Amino acid sequence: MTPHNTTPLYRIGAVSKLASVPVTTLRIWETRYQAFTPTKTHGQHRLYGQDDVLRATLIKQLCELGHSVSSIAVLDSAQLRLLHQQGLSVSALQHVAAQAPSRLSAKIIGIGLAQRLGSARHKLGLFAEQSEHAEVFPDLASARATAEHTPADLLLIRLNTVQESTVSELLEFVRASHASHTLLLYVYGASNNLQTLSDAGITVRKDAISDTELSEWVRTVSLERALRAAAAPLAGRKATPKKYSDETLARVANISTAVLCECPRHVAELLAQLSSFEQYSQECLNKNSADQQLHEHLAEVSGQARALFEHALELIAAHEGIAL
Repeated sequence: MTPHNTTPLYRIGAVSKLASVPVTTLRIWETRYQAFTPTKTHGQHRLYGQDDVLRATLIKQLCELGHSVSSIAVLDSAQLRLLHQQGLSVSALQHVAAQAPSRLSAKIIGIGLAQRLGSARHKLGLFAEQSEHAEVFPDLASARATAEHTPADLLLIRLNTVQESTVSELLEFVRASHASHTLLLYVYGASNNLQTLSDAGITVRKDAISDTELSEWVRTVSLERALRAAAAPLAGRKATPKKYSDETLARVANISTAVLCECPRHVAELLAQLSSFEQYSQECLNKNSADQQLHEHLAEVSGQARALFEHALELIAAHEGIAL
């Protein structure tokens, strides 16, 4: 077994302390919802890996946010992380996952890293098939020669050392490749050089990163790209201003009509709720740039839905002779 696959294993008591989840709860999540897949020793003792600790932590946090264990236990670690970071519903996340791009162009720098990715194919999710067709280069110099001619979605780079000269070469290569995500695995490097790369948006990790962590990064990147792709068609589409006041909607909701299904009341109530949610999204505090983008998107979507229902209300009002 290679050092990359030698990851810490924990007894359930250690997982409980690390994730701040009672042992009894962990057992329920495992037996009832198959949230974990521990290995067993010859003495039939369960041993859990780092991914299990991460899963337990994320499931606990998501449950505190109102998600049910039964709906999230089946998700992989990357999906759990994205669910927590983006504040999505499970159904929205599953839709994003289904729309994830089937093709991710990649460049892999380092023969050993390429072989490692090949051996970890079963963990790589959406990237599994693409990894077989990724461009592989033995070193950074050979990769830089083709950077401008063949752009890539992902760059996965493994370097023994990160010197000051390496930083400028690497940043130039990343810019020329137009890659949306770059992962650098290194053995030795000065902290200031590594910080410069990290500040430039490159994910920097020690080469000792486990295959599980490596696979999770690839999976998370795939889902994030799908999330942006799903939101892109709505970008720039601004909703029309609000047409009807709360007083008008309340009046319409209380009008008795000949429509048996009470459409005026239901549509007016929906409009009031959409308007409130639109205002809430616009006023919601933003913790970071991703949070801001999410709430801007929610405000746009709710505004667009409001505009559609305003048109529906006008059709109903014309049919029923209601003055708006």
